[in-house]
Amino acid sequence: MKKIIFNIAMGLLLGGAMTSCSDFLDRYPKEELTDKSFWKSKKDAEMAVSELYNVLPTWDVDDDINSDNAVHGIKWAAGNVSKGVYLPGDTDWKGSYNAIRKANLALSKLPMVEMSEEDRTLLSAQIYFFRAYLYSSLIRQFGDVPYVDEVLDLESGKNVQRTDYKEIYKKMMTDYNLAIAGLPEKWDGENDGRVTKGAARAMKARFALYFHDFEVAASESKSVIDSGKYKLYDEGNTGKYKELFWEKADGCDEFILSVQYNAPARTHYLIGWQCFPDLGWGGINPTQSLVDAFEDKDGAPIKKSKIYNEKKPFDNRDPRLEVCVLHDGETMYGRTVKVAPLKSSGNTGIGQHNDATATGYYQQKWLDPSIDPASTGWDMGKDWVVIRYAEVLLTYAEAKNELKALDQEAFDAVNQIRRRVGMPELQKTDPSKPTYCGSQEELRQRIRNEWRVEFALEGGKRMWDIRRWGIAKEVLNAPFYGLKYKIIKGSPDADPADKGEKCVLYEGEALKLAGSHYEDHNYLFPIPQKEIDLNRTTLTQNPGY
Repeated sequence: MKKIIFNIAMGLLLGGAMTSCSDFLDRYPKEELTDKSFWKSKKDAEMAVSELYNVLPTWDVDDDINSDNAVHGIKWAAGNVSKGVYLPGDTDWKGSYNAIRKANLALSKLPMVEMSEEDRTLLSAQIYFFRAYLYSSLIRQFGDVPYVDEVLDLESGKNVQRTDYKEIYKKMMTDYNLAIAGLPEKWDGENDGRVTKGAARAMKARFALYFHDFEVAASESKSVIDSGKYKLYDEGNTGKYKELFWEKADGCDEFILSVQYNAPARTHYLIGWQCFPDLGWGGINPTQSLVDAFEDKDGAPIKKSKIYNEKKPFDNRDPRLEVCVLHDGETMYGRTVKVAPLKSSGNTGIGQHNDATATGYYQQKWLDPSIDPASTGWDMGKDWVVIRYAEVLLTYAEAKNELKALDQEAFDAVNQIRRRVGMPELQKTDPSKPTYCGSQEELRQRIRNEWRVEFALEGGKRMWDIRRWGIAKEVLNAPFYGLKYKIIKGSPDADPADKGEKCVLYEGEALKLAGSHYEDHNYLFPIPQKEIDLNRTTLTQNPGY
């Protein structure tokens, strides 16, 4: 049974209201709860730390529309960034700094709370993890940001300025180290959603990789691997990979850190939002670029494949393609999906209503067949996975190849992921095979593609990957396409509803989409305008905005 232990509302930490001309973190209360009313017991401290778990990401799958992986079939839900529009009025960091302030407050109060040193260490380690995570996310998005590691005295008129992100990176690495030192390998009892030593190492490795600190990324990911605490779901390739994205996989050894759900007590609507295949509600629609990224079953990119048939594009492909993409002719929840832009295709056809698929494809990864769409409105208790072991393996593979060209350990790590879905292993010994990587660049590109297909439509990783690899301008300014189709008029075997028109898929012209846009300065997002307006003498805007 899942436990839900970190869903405690903790607005209690703050009350009242005050103002300060120097306040870049919105307006904070004049009075904290006093020592007499809070911070007296271990339970008080645990409640404060529990609140920090609310900063972990959920509902971040939509971020894939901010890359070349997908567009939003629910047209009104597509944000400005997905269109290549970056506005200072759209960004916000208030929530992050609220949480940082709570973390700083908790660290300052913990010494006065009566508890064992072991408990104090466990609580402080969790706080260090979340402060590090929050700053990691802030500098990834904004670059230089204000750094605060104390509870500000807002009456003092202290102004806060942006700190060089490199300095913040050093500080957050220190926080990760403190978290790693104090956290357990595993908490007592079942997996209950709390951060562990492995989660802290994995998160540290994630951001080290983003900032090209390959030594740290390799070292920390290797420590997670060597711990023996995690393994890939269905590592023996028994055909259960698709279950990884259903509720039945919750709590498995691949999930290093998750936000826990448990329907009906705590539920979310991911299925309905991502894809309502029986109603044609578009959700997140894979682009043709993503579909084409999946290799053939022999391990060849489709542009070099000898077995790929563009008229039967889902035959002889990497099995993860079928797990990820719902396409024409598949049956889901008792209904066959049809995507032709014709009346006979029903609600699921291209352009049949405003929320139908924009690309000719639907998202399939989260469509759990154990959930009856006719009963509870598609409510899900699926845990939201923040980090899984496959990410650690790919982090290690990428970092090792960057440190030493064609390092065998890089091959070994990426091939674990390929083996569990039956894909042939990448190798450097036989040039006659399509899996051959004879240079650092060739292995680099195969690892990058592995990132894309393994984590497609999952957690928005592609959005950040294309930035750290320096290819965002190339891929986001390229045309976006859906599938190919052509209409044949006067066809004698056309459905009567289509008035003599027949659609042939995977031939003809490709659907051209609106696409996105990217300029060099979009590597960093604009500093929130509301914060600059409050602090015109201390906060500057990122270049280009």
